Amino acid sequence: MNKLLPTLIILLFFGFNSSQAQTVLVFDKNTQLAINDANINIVQEYYDNEAAISIKHPDYKPYNQTVNTNFKDTIRIFLVPSALKIEEVVISANKFQEDKKDIPRQIQTISKGQIQFQNRQNTADLLENTGNVFMQKSQQGGGSPVLRGFESNRILLVIDGVRMNNAIYRGGHLQNVLRIDQNILNRTEVLFGGGSTIYGSDALGGVLYFETILPKLKTNEYNAYYRFGSVNNESTIHFDINIGKKKWAHLISFTNSNFGDLRQGTNKESIDGDSIYQRNYNAARINNRDTMLKNNDPSLQLGTAYNQYDIVYKALYARRSTEQHVFNFQVSNTNNVPRYDRLNEWKGTKNYRSAEWYYGPELRTLASYQYRRMTKSDFADFYKITLAHQYIEESRYDRNWQAANLNQRNEFLHVTSLNIDATKQIRHFPNMKHEFRYGFDGQFNYVASNANAKNVSNGNITNISTRYPDGGSNMSYLAAYLSHSLEIGKKFIVSDGLRVNYVELNSTFNNKSFFPFLNNSLTQPNSAINGNIGLVYLPIKAIKLYTNASTAFRAPNLDDVNKVFDSKSGEAIIIPNPELKPEYTYNYELGFSAVAHKKVKLEGNVYFTQIDNAITIKATTLNGSDSALYNGVNTKVFSNQNAQQAYIYGYNAQLAVDITSNFMAFSSINYTYGRIKNSDNETPLDHIPPMFGRSAIQFHKNKLMVEFSSVYNGWKRIEDFNLTGEDNAVYATPKGSPAWYTLNLKAQYSFGTKGKIQLQTGIDNITDTQYRVFASGVSAAGRNIWACLRLRM
Repeated sequence: MNKLLPTLIILLFFGFNSSQAQTVLVFDKNTQLAINDANINIVQEYYDNEAAISIKHPDYKPYNQTVNTNFKDTIRIFLVPSALKIEEVVISANKFQEDKKDIPRQIQTISKGQIQFQNRQNTADLLENTGNVFMQKSQQGGGSPVLRGFESNRILLVIDGVRMNNAIYRGGHLQNVLRIDQNILNRTEVLFGGGSTIYGSDALGGVLYFETILPKLKTNEYNAYYRFGSVNNESTIHFDINIGKKKWAHLISFTNSNFGDLRQGTNKESIDGDSIYQRNYNAARINNRDTMLKNNDPSLQLGTAYNQYDIVYKALYARRSTEQHVFNFQVSNTNNVPRYDRLNEWKGTKNYRSAEWYYGPELRTLASYQYRRMTKSDFADFYKITLAHQYIEESRYDRNWQAANLNQRNEFLHVTSLNIDATKQIRHFPNMKHEFRYGFDGQFNYVASNANAKNVSNGNITNISTRYPDGGSNMSYLAAYLSHSLEIGKKFIVSDGLRVNYVELNSTFNNKSFFPFLNNSLTQPNSAINGNIGLVYLPIKAIKLYTNASTAFRAPNLDDVNKVFDSKSGEAIIIPNPELKPEYTYNYELGFSAVAHKKVKLEGNVYFTQIDNAITIKATTLNGSDSALYNGVNTKVFSNQNAQQAYIYGYNAQLAVDITSNFMAFSSINYTYGRIKNSDNETPLDHIPPMFGRSAIQFHKNKLMVEFSSVYNGWKRIEDFNLTGEDNAVYATPKGSPAWYTLNLKAQYSFGTKGKIQLQTGIDNITDTQYRVFASGVSAAGRNIWACLRLRM
């Protein structure tokens, strides 16, 4: 807590004999804006009237200066931006602040300043724009992150210390990251690789850690902006208000975004002039019949429009400097979100397969209370207790072509959680320091499901099968963990950890008229032990070498175990499997970072992951038979099973350069390879992205910032697709997913002495390239001209 100070940093200090207080305000040299999360230290006082100040921030060059404490005037310090991120502090590795150089992991951080400058349309686009997170999209209102070949319920989402993953996170593609408003984020961290020692189930590929802005004491601030984008007629409005008194502070935030139908690019060079991605027709209901209407603008992807609003209210009460109470309330909701990929599937050559297919409003609410305390007890230096409740509504609507009934399936979730986390430092010898982090956490999920079909002609309602057990389901997580690091001198940091987990799932089937072969109830207990060990070696200050090994697991959730549904229009029935066991990964990573001449920083790592008990759909038997009577038809029986072993390996490389005091450059590249081990051969593992990355050059001068960037993907050949998994070969070209790149330009200018008015504008995909990201069911945005006006008071 003593490292993170408010956006407006006020430092008071005195000389030995001085009775005058000195106030230091820290700003960005280019934007003139106050800097967030600076680390300020008074290094020492040389004389009665002088003190040495050290100011460090990962986005800026270090600042060191001796000041005269007798001055009564306020000192304004301006920091110069830097690409190197040398003095970086992270939270996601062990839930507490740590120097990034001490951690044997790859971690990507996105600061509040970077979030505002990049100014993407949503949180999925923000993550993709790092060049280190791959993003799949089934519709414009989608965005499913992929970390090291893992996706959906195999990566973990955390917001303000609260686990977002719940009992129905599915294994296909998820858009839940869009339910987080990027405009209220203070920082985002991406922890790559297994994270189960600290976070438990689901953290196979990594953790996406989101932290919203904390209300500021003794500060009143008002921020607002309006943004417009041409490619989908985007209209976004946002405002946030901070009211801070001596002990109380309140923060209110509101964002509303309207996105029209998304226009794809018209330059087809990347797909050899093919028109496979064109939207040539649109479905309409005319005279009680589904009708194919010609789309006169095939580049306009009709059926992609949606809107969303987000509300956040936070309150901070600090009775004393060592204690905080944080109250946190969040609401995110959408209108109906069309499932574009399904709406664009053909049945034969004359009409679409679906007349309607959309997600109903996706509601996420969070109410949490967190108590933070700095102490000097025998058991902890700092601890925090987080109690949270989430309420979630999800639904899906679908109707086949010329079908009379619109099917509606609804899910309602209540998720209650408790986390207790603490940290303690112990020094036995002057050159050795132990740091322990430990905690307990629990989560309880309750899921209710209902379903019906509405006749679109006469409005009659009939019952249909629910997506999950109609008698209700619950899923419980209980765990305890211990993480430890040992600093030996200034060159070695050894880290290790252990976690014990217990997970239990219970479901009840009331109405079995659709699935008479099911049992009345199902109970599935699972347990797992995870651990990690790592080593950091710092031969000199500018070089870091590290290695780590860890295990991670994912307990089967309700979507794996108890989802009962028909596949391929009744050709197969997928039934529950109470014997399903957790998936395990064994992860190994070797990496380095090096800074040369205080101007160039190179980072890289290689990793290998072995997957055991991978869950996949395979044929099974029911009561000794490979078929069951379903809807009057003898149907093949399948279930989720622990049937496979697989492996993934890859690498990441990043380069950052301070070219001059005004120019910076960045570049990243990622490669991933994955295969399933069969008895006699190997086949492609799904969710494995092609090679991808991003390069950019930035110019900073006075109040102007300009960036020119390129985002790029390599080929994903059709022979490297998993044709039975989630790679969606049906939405690709016959050869696979072609390589592509985009060229992008943005600029930002701050007006006034304090940057209270800021204008941002840019052009994304300058060449208007038509492309579709691997495994996606919707084409990416074409040329987008956008502008944003920000006001600060």
